Amino acid sequence: MPGDASSPTSTAAAALAQAEADLSAGRLRAAQRQARRAARLDPGSAVASVLLAATSVLLADAGSPRATLLLPEDPKSSLASDPDAIRRHYKSLSRSLRPGDGASSYPAAAAAAQEALRRAADAYAALKEEREAPPPPPTFWTACAGCRLLHEFDRQYVGFRLTCPSCRRSFLAAEVPPPPPPKKHKPEKTLAEMQLQLAKRKGKDQRAAQSSSSDDSDEQSELEVPEEEPDSYHSGQMAVEDSDFYNFDADRMEKCFKRGQVWALYGDDDGMPRHYALVETALPGRQFRAQIRWLEHQPDGKEGKPCGAFKVGREVTVHSVNVFSHLVACEKVAREAYRVYPKKGSVWALYAGEYIDTGRPKYDFVVFLSGYSEVHGISFGYLEKVEGFRSIFTRREIGVRAVQYLREGDVGLLSHQTPARKVSKGEASTLPPGDCWELDPASLPAELLHA
Repeated sequence: MPGDASSPTSTAAAALAQAEADLSAGRLRAAQRQARRAARLDPGSAVASVLLAATSVLLADAGSPRATLLLPEDPKSSLASDPDAIRRHYKSLSRSLRPGDGASSYPAAAAAAQEALRRAADAYAALKEEREAPPPPPTFWTACAGCRLLHEFDRQYVGFRLTCPSCRRSFLAAEVPPPPPPKKHKPEKTLAEMQLQLAKRKGKDQRAAQSSSSDDSDEQSELEVPEEEPDSYHSGQMAVEDSDFYNFDADRMEKCFKRGQVWALYGDDDGMPRHYALVETALPGRQFRAQIRWLEHQPDGKEGKPCGAFKVGREVTVHSVNVFSHLVACEKVAREAYRVYPKKGSVWALYAGEYIDTGRPKYDFVVFLSGYSEVHGISFGYLEKVEGFRSIFTRREIGVRAVQYLREGDVGLLSHQTPARKVSKGEASTLPPGDCWELDPASLPAELLHA
């Protein structure tokens, strides 16, 4: 009889009421079970149908657009690759998530449907963007004629003259056999180390997407060695060795540049970041362009000295982010005047002679333990490389000489600041005890970039 408490309609209404209570309490799977039960008892219930679709979307893997859109996994299905079929499926799903007039009695169910509709829209947009993204360009391997380091580049640059990031020599990019795959003999990583590795991979994906959006002329101007244009500064750099954990390139992407910032740039002599420039304008996008003004050391007006007083000088145009190393922590003392000295906790390179076989500069790396004072100088501790890693360093403990001092007259020993990050360690870490730093490989000499 109609109105009977034991009738399917009444039982379905009770199931919907329970689903509403489960949603309010955050029990999503329980709400889905009640919605499925209500839909089975009362197939004509619009609320049950909307709630079942909403809970299915909300319980799907949020990291997978296809799962969020409830697309089948069968590769033979038209929904696997047909854009029109996927669009029709999305529109049908969107209609099934729009609550009708009866939803006013179920506010939690209406809110769930609204959230599911938003997720479905985001998933469809992501899937569409992924589908329209151009395929990665074919690549080739080449080796520097000077230091023989291998590098991988888009195939369109076969035969171009490039500049090696380690020895800074110009060489013709001839194709060579790819290197053998690395042997898997690394020790197990801790949770903290794996999280750092994941962050690095995400940064690589962002750089790959950024690279694929650049047109041929942009990339050519980035990679060719400039012979003219004295007022324009192009990058001749290539990708350097990967760091062990942290993605330093994420700190110098196009979106990082703002007017008024002071950045360190790589030099032409040995490629270390000891030149400074003030950013006047920065235009990110397909054709990155920045107006910068060099900081000239005072009183001699030279560039390339890393510490002291600086005055804003000549203006140039930069067409690539690859010439920039890191933001400079400096003190603005006048309208166009700055002071740069090591800050507490920063890592710097000290001149330590030359390598006998190559004649290239040799460096000691130190971490500063205090700020600079013209009276007392600045204290520092030496760093030494951790065996088994490319760019991990730790404090060199040498008893009473573990802490050294750099006086005002010794500032000339400083070569350049090196971007560095402290490494987090778990209980099972393979890193040595004590503080460890990861140094940016782009600011390390090639002789150190070996695990």
